Amino acid sequence: MPEGPGFTAVDLRPLAAGEGTSAYCVNDAGMIVGESGSRPVRWDPDGSPAPLPVLDGCSGGRAVSANADGVIAGALYTGEHLRPVCWRPDGRVHALELPLGMISGTTCRVNERGSVLGNAMRPGYRWRALRWEPGGEAVELGALSGGETQGHDLNGLDEVVGSAKNGTGGRTAVRWSPSGKISKLPPPRRATACGITDSGAILGDGVVWNRDGGTVLLTGDQEFSAGQVVRITEHGVTIGWGVTPDRLGTCARWDRDGRHTVLPPLPSDIGSTCYDIDEAGTVVGESVSRGAVRPVRWDADATPFPLPSPRGLTAIMAQHITASGAVIIGYGFDKDSSTYRGIAWHRS
Repeated sequence: MPEGPGFTAVDLRPLAAGEGTSAYCVNDAGMIVGESGSRPVRWDPDGSPAPLPVLDGCSGGRAVSANADGVIAGALYTGEHLRPVCWRPDGRVHALELPLGMISGTTCRVNERGSVLGNAMRPGYRWRALRWEPGGEAVELGALSGGETQGHDLNGLDEVVGSAKNGTGGRTAVRWSPSGKISKLPPPRRATACGITDSGAILGDGVVWNRDGGTVLLTGDQEFSAGQVVRITEHGVTIGWGVTPDRLGTCARWDRDGRHTVLPPLPSDIGSTCYDIDEAGTVVGESVSRGAVRPVRWDADATPFPLPSPRGLTAIMAQHITASGAVIIGYGFDKDSSTYRGIAWHRS
């Protein structure tokens, strides 16, 4: 098959020779952020790294999300704890407020408004979901009687989804309003919700809840048993993976009515896993053989194509793609330094 038609692979180089790099986010403007060694970093389109500043007393950290305006969210290392932060477009780092009693915190997403979603920890490893306003003020999201909550996704309206412990200690999927009010998601009951669109569609374990109250089940058939779902687009298209009757992993894409299309592995490979989807339906992930893993993208018609390796690296996995499909990020292995390195694929 052709090798990654229309894409050029770029090595996301480290700040210091011999360090590994990890790319965690590429925004719609093509900004890539992550870490080099244990330091937060962003990369230029040619793979040149630039360190992000850290607060006094912090030893390093990572950048995990960036919006189109260049606001970056991440966390810094402070001994055995984490300090949630954001970097403004001018490059300066700002601490995000932790409520009283919280000793550590992480971030996971920044939306186009500049609001940041994350989770903070009390002593005893008890987690609570938080949303920070663009100015850095914390909004502690409501809880059920069980007390513990975790936020997983944030849309452009400051609505949040995730999970909460109930009175019996079990977890249930929940949604938070922009003001922080919590509500359980309706039947069919699920343990968590992992994605929310601006239109209010919420992705859970094998189900999509729509704002109008309707639900769509994401199931398999004789080809595979549905398993983990991972992403939903603004058009309501979802992706995930499951297991075939002979116990091999396979990917699927569901349309907004719940009809699925199997995403096969590359020819001669035996299994696949997917991680992200763009608005045109292009999916990225990995294709697995008996002895190797390769990065792959599936076009809208479900045809798989391998993505190329940059010079000196063996590409392994594609993890994220921009909404426009112009940039894909993932990682590979550098055998000379025995490190994993971030890779960006730019559409020609």
